[in-house]
Amino acid sequence: MQLSSQRAIGLIIGLSLGLGYAVASNFVNGWVMPGIPLSAPWPGRIGVALLTTAVFGLLGLLAAWTEESIPGILLTGVAGSFLTSIWIFMTASSNLGGVFAMLALVFLPRMFFYVPFGWLVRWIMDRLIPHPHRAIPPARRWASALMGFAAVSLLGLFSLYGKETRLSLTRMEAIMQEGAKATSREELPAPLQKVEGFIPNAKGAYAFEVGSNPDALPVQRPIVQYGEEESFIIVKFKNGFRFGCVFSPPYIAPACIDF
Repeated sequence: MQLSSQRAIGLIIGLSLGLGYAVASNFVNGWVMPGIPLSAPWPGRIGVALLTTAVFGLLGLLAAWTEESIPGILLTGVAGSFLTSIWIFMTASSNLGGVFAMLALVFLPRMFFYVPFGWLVRWIMDRLIPHPHRAIPPARRWASALMGFAAVSLLGLFSLYGKETRLSLTRMEAIMQEGAKATSREELPAPLQKVEGFIPNAKGAYAFEVGSNPDALPVQRPIVQYGEEESFIIVKFKNGFRFGCVFSPPYIAPACIDF
């Protein structure tokens, strides 16, 4: 087979696998929690899914770039670590110096997250491309491709928020619905009474962003036992108003404050 045809097949395989992963990872939380307004990074959920698919397509192309499989697989690992490092750095909102140092430190270890993808692309290629000295029934060839697609798509499902976070998001939406009916601070749910400017500013559409560091919110909250998870929910309105809430076990009444 000509090298150009091999690369085209690698591109198609990468795009196909990427589409499965992108759809699963970007939409699984919406499927599990319908009606919960979850925020999405720029350029939106569909945009991120398309961008993810394109990146996987590029990685598939690189995996098939060389005649020998090992150089292509290693090239995929390097490119995957480099591209995702750029994305993480571009989407970081604070402490860019620390983020850059962390990405530089883990650049080589992160390569090995993408090496298996390169191997999978080459394995599917080897199964799909006919060999003169090895006859594989068409059904088995396409079954291999479908197995790879299913495996990568299932990996995307790991983007589902944990049980505690899902419970906190559901409770946060209930609190917001209750707060929307209030006309004075006294009528607000107790957690929202500590959010300055909620009554005049909490207007219009909003979305929930799951934060990674609950200690960033300067609120008093119960001391949790070691290993227990706290959910940090940031509520962002389209008009620019925002506040944060930390849910500690049992994830019912959060500690909220504007920030």
